[in-house]
Amino acid sequence: MQMLENKRVYKGTVEAGAMTALIIGVGVSVLLLIFIGVLGGQAYSLTQNQIESINDTTIKDYVKTAISSGFQSLQTVGQYMPLIVLAVVIAVILSVVLGLGVFGGGRATASAL
Repeated sequence: MQMLENKRVYKGTVEAGAMTALIIGVGVSVLLLIFIGVLGGQAYSLTQNQIESINDTTIKDYVKTAISSGFQSLQTVGQYMPLIVLAVVIAVILSVVLGLGVFGGGRATASAL
């Protein structure tokens, strides 16, 4: 185990900054999914009249299919978010309990158990 100047490294500990970054990252990704859905719906409602005014039915169908596909992919990604959050929570708990030091970038030599 290496010690830096005036910094003590305890067995079984993980740097708090790394866990904070993980928690913030999950929060930002959830907010992104929410904002993308809301802003996407708002953009569609603002341009719906312009889409309906397209005379060529083939182009109109392509545009509507592309919009529908975008919202379906957003819904699919949103369905995986609970699994991502669960994985992060399990990783944080395991790193604290077992002292793996995965998120701190360091090596732990002993378990906290």
